[in-house]
Amino acid sequence: MNNGIEYRASAEVCAKLAENLDDPYTKVVLLSIAEGWLRLAAYVERREQNEVGERVGADRSSDHDVNPNG
Repeated sequence: MNNGIEYRASAEVCAKLAENLDDPYTKVVLLSIAEGWLRLAAYVERREQNEVGERVGADRSSDHDVNPNG
């Protein structure tokens, strides 16, 4: 399962909980937690993209090594 999706879902839960609160302190805490989940999701997604890019780059370089004309 994609952790980025799970982390974004957790952020959404926190934000929705914050919407229904009257206590400003608790609202800020929940919105801060939601922001943390979103940052974590973005980090994980960037890392996954980099790993895919590295694998694609490695695949291309190995193809090039096997067939330098292709």
